[in-house]
Amino acid sequence: MQERTYSYSEAARAEIAAMFDGYADGLLEVADQLEADGYEIAAEIQREGAAMNREVADAARESSERLDEVFNG
Repeated sequence: MQERTYSYSEAARAEIAAMFDGYADGLLEVADQLEADGYEIAAEIQREGAAMNREVADAARESSERLDEVFNG
């Protein structure tokens, strides 16, 4: 299967970055609560999800090419 590439405008990339930063922030809040309740493994899973979302946000801030690389794996 051939990967699709896109060219995102700067405004679209900023919107994507903000959205994925928000997802990451939410997951970190959940992780903190899980850890406080003694669920360390579940908290770590949430932190890993937050890191993946942060990677997308960082890629969006960098360039369309980098964002495509992250989206296409």
